[in-house]
Amino acid sequence: RLFHRNDLPNKKSSTSILFDSTTENSKIDKGLNDNEEKGAVFNLLGLTFHWACDCSSRSIDVQLWICHFVSCPHGLNMKNLFSVLFVIFNILLYKRETCAMQCKDITTTSALTRLKDYLFCDYDREIRPTKHYNNATIINLGLNIQQFQVNDISNSVIFDVWLKLVWKDPHFTWDKSQFDSITALHVKSYEIWVPDIVTHSTTDTGVDVEMPQAECIVQHDGVILCVPMTTYTTFCESDHTWWPYDMMNCTIHIASWSHGSNEISLRSFTLNDFSENSTEDNLEWEVVDLFKNERVIVSKYGLGFTTDQLSYHILLRRHSSMNTTAYMTSAIVLMTMTLMVLWLEPRSTERMVIANLNFILHLFCLLDLQWKLPFNGTHPPRLILFYEKSLALATFSLILTSILRYMHEINAEAPAWISVTTVKVLKSRIGQIFLLSILDPKVSATIEMNVDDNTNLVSPNKKKSTWRYTSVVIGWLAFLTVLFTYVVLLIIFLPTSRFASSF
Repeated sequence: RLFHRNDLPNKKSSTSILFDSTTENSKIDKGLNDNEEKGAVFNLLGLTFHWACDCSSRSIDVQLWICHFVSCPHGLNMKNLFSVLFVIFNILLYKRETCAMQCKDITTTSALTRLKDYLFCDYDREIRPTKHYNNATIINLGLNIQQFQVNDISNSVIFDVWLKLVWKDPHFTWDKSQFDSITALHVKSYEIWVPDIVTHSTTDTGVDVEMPQAECIVQHDGVILCVPMTTYTTFCESDHTWWPYDMMNCTIHIASWSHGSNEISLRSFTLNDFSENSTEDNLEWEVVDLFKNERVIVSKYGLGFTTDQLSYHILLRRHSSMNTTAYMTSAIVLMTMTLMVLWLEPRSTERMVIANLNFILHLFCLLDLQWKLPFNGTHPPRLILFYEKSLALATFSLILTSILRYMHEINAEAPAWISVTTVKVLKSRIGQIFLLSILDPKVSATIEMNVDDNTNLVSPNKKKSTWRYTSVVIGWLAFLTVLFTYVVLLIIFLPTSRFASSF
């Protein structure tokens, strides 16, 4: 850049040529006395050279003062042009270190600008912050879950989290009294060194080794705080045994991607230092527990290379209110219908209608339930096992109803062992309690006489009566057996909230 000055001390008209090594936004209009404090002035071939450090633009200003060719015998010509360029090249090449050291002495009108220039002068964001290379950089990490989405099909969970990262960089320290009592400075994460903390959990997405861009706070004592927003996808261990009170156990492993334990020491915040669970409400799942542990693992690079790892274990539980209303209530209703079928008179039309309807409703509930339940997990849900066994009992009640209706129409004589068994049941205390309102004592005596009668000369009405009361006994025995079976099924297979924490 070429400019003219007319205010030199000797009032001579002169020309100043400025060579800027990095930018055009250098400060040109500087007095000679000010620049002498930060650079050097020397003469060569009758020409005056001045170089100075410009820390605001992080460059070296080189000024060449020459006279007019008329009044100065040693002007700039083609003979000494090469020498001039050679001097300028050497200044730019060898004086950058000197300028870097002098950057700490800059002065400007804005304290914030001076502070930023002071901190970032001679700073390399690729170098790990530590006073001694053999010392590990301590990284304090905290995790705050904001939202999560559960995929039952792939058995994975997407966590949207805030990461709190705190470490100390000895380069970013300053005396706040020299910078208008500024105690903190906001910088972008891409301007400074940040740890390559990434997830090491099994995931179906790629691993991004770069921390997401975030606003970081640099304190005057060198402490740096960054809270980036990131997403972790991890596969979870699910247990649908007690669906809809099922749970999922998810684990997020966090560690440095390329640094070992001797370079980065990863530590976790305590619960008092950083809230680790401020999750927004999820319509289907909730976080019931979150705990963590620290350990040293063998790095993927091998060769005895170890890495500090933080593992966050997140326990999720499904909201069960809607599913409980839909499927648990249906199970109780179907159980009641099955028992009602066995309670009714075998010859009644209502019993046959309810038995068929009960069987069809069981099929519909099973078909709907298989679309609702996830097709994964270590064990099948107990609820679907309850429906399967209830379907078997409904089928049994339907078949038994048809058999008992047929027995009422039999005119053949019953075998002796059937008559004897029926009489024993009717004479027992249980038979007297449950069958007294149905059977006439005279009928019981008639059945007993038929057992000892070898002439088989009994009337058709007596034969039919024997089969009828035998069917009644079978029906009551079936009712009691199915009732007892349902009680056992409810105890073993019906899920309740007490199983919600048994992962």
